[in-house]
Amino acid sequence: MATAMKGGAGFSSMLEATHLSKTALANHLTQLIERGLVGRQSRGRYVLTRDGKELLAAAFSTYRTSSRRSQREMELVKRSYSEAYGEGRRMERKEVSMDVAYQPCWLSFNGAIAGCLTALGMKRSTADVGGSSGYSFLVNVSKGETCPSGPTAIHPKAFKTMIAGVEELGWGIDAYEYPHSYPSKKGVPTPEELRTVWNLFQRIKKEIDEKDRPVVLWGLAAPEYGIVKGYDGDTYIVRTFRSIVDPGEEEPVRYQDLKAPGCIDAFFFTTRLKVSPSRARKNALRRALDFADARIPVQRNYVAGPAALIEWASVLKELPEDRQNYMGNSYVGCCVGEGRALSSMFLRSVVKKMPARPAEILDSAAASYARGAKLMGEFEKLFPFRFEGKMPARKRRAGAALLLKVSQHEERAIQKMTKVV
Repeated sequence: MATAMKGGAGFSSMLEATHLSKTALANHLTQLIERGLVGRQSRGRYVLTRDGKELLAAAFSTYRTSSRRSQREMELVKRSYSEAYGEGRRMERKEVSMDVAYQPCWLSFNGAIAGCLTALGMKRSTADVGGSSGYSFLVNVSKGETCPSGPTAIHPKAFKTMIAGVEELGWGIDAYEYPHSYPSKKGVPTPEELRTVWNLFQRIKKEIDEKDRPVVLWGLAAPEYGIVKGYDGDTYIVRTFRSIVDPGEEEPVRYQDLKAPGCIDAFFFTTRLKVSPSRARKNALRRALDFADARIPVQRNYVAGPAALIEWASVLKELPEDRQNYMGNSYVGCCVGEGRALSSMFLRSVVKKMPARPAEILDSAAASYARGAKLMGEFEKLFPFRFEGKMPARKRRAGAALLLKVSQHEERAIQKMTKVV
């Protein structure tokens, strides 16, 4: 219709061009005339005004630019896919020579790192990784709602501290980070994002080909850490939390199918390091205290340390049931319970290598964490892990009371560790 009206058009011809009813077209023209975009040439004949022509030209220019951009984006997507699936491309498969297993746990960073370190010849448990990194000592929850992101919403500076702690277990780590969610919008990666994950896939493939080492990667199968132990064509051969339920070979993950909110992390194991055991213990205890007492940086809209348990209890008591997040509540409960247990185990392993007096103090701190773990076990019975569930007021009050008791044990443990560190 706009093209016809550049030189003027009659009402009947516009009806035929637009397939509108007479009433709809008349209303449409009235609106355009009132806005100065269309003028009357004569009875029943209309023409675009100068403003109308300029608006039409601007709209066409925007459309043309958008069309060109879309075409370029599609070309990039096709190029990315042709690189991965190009004709005549030989489909390769390779796995690392060592046996690699994800160690069962809720805190997947601990399970994936411990699995890789053990495969690389340094037998390490989830308690070793969680304790040395400080991660197991952290309680982190979102404000105003118990979101499942709490256990993994770690401030970048705190995360660097965790990696430094892992390195004191005896292997250097080269940490890769793409500092944006993948995919960023509506589950569909952009051409730029596809190129990013393709380049990462090539780097991981090279690591397996040339160094025969596994890689820890965020976003395999779910927003959790897992282990890449090989590749098959354009897919990752993986070991993740799913292997706990089904020990058989896991379904491979295509390089572009990562589920990585927040960022993409990958950890490459570089070389064996010489570490002073006494210095490593001292540093680990300092990190444990920093994470336990929220002396590390915390993400915006999150609360850490004993105050996090108080915030969590407040959410349970004050928010009505229809605003509660069952999955977040149950998942965070499992992670915090496991963290208390691993913290206790780690401190007791340190106690065996320390003089009597500090060992006695740390053993008392370990006992406080053990009590906290037991209370979180009761919490998990109230809210067993599920994606959905009911949260009646009675259970929420009972859960809040348990969390407040756990916070008291956290405070006692922190007081004890402060005397030693």
